[in-house]
Amino acid sequence: MERFDEFDHCVIDVYDLEMAERWYSKVLGEIVGQCVVSERTMMTTDELIQSKQQAGRRARLEGHENSLSASHGGVKFGEALLPLFLHQENEPEPPPEKLRGTPRLGLPVTQEQFGKALEVLRRYRVSFEGPVDFPPPCPAERSIFFKDPSSNFWELSVPRDIGGPRVATSPYSSYSPEHGRVSGQRLTD
Repeated sequence: MERFDEFDHCVIDVYDLEMAERWYSKVLGEIVGQCVVSERTMMTTDELIQSKQQAGRRARLEGHENSLSASHGGVKFGEALLPLFLHQENEPEPPPEKLRGTPRLGLPVTQEQFGKALEVLRRYRVSFEGPVDFPPPCPAERSIFFKDPSSNFWELSVPRDIGGPRVATSPYSSYSPEHGRVSGQRLTD
């Protein structure tokens, strides 16, 4: 039986595409490695008009209503893509003091990247919780928790050395079979 071992990508909603791209490329890019901001889509009047026309045709054909594409962009860390979509509705934000919650996006990092994360988050004045140390058999040794400017929850964790891989990894994985832990190598290519 084939096993699933990673996601291709994860889409998150943001309140401001330009602000999110800057934040991710500066803050997260400085922690995990070089970050490339992708081209935005649905940012011009022509694109929005065309999308609305397509949505109208889809609605008539398929019975959908108000099916308009969202403005979006993204950031790429090595082979890892993080698409950013502009919020289409007003959603309640968690209180500013709440730094750990769900849904949460977790990234495995090396000890070196973890130390750098503490320095970078402090320098950019990003509030965070941690480091939080976890006892065995937790797969993470330690983590820090924080939010992006759109209140998306994030966790950076150093995986516990478990003595080697359990499943074969894809070429996009940041898992290093040689070291039996996450190397962060694919994120910095």
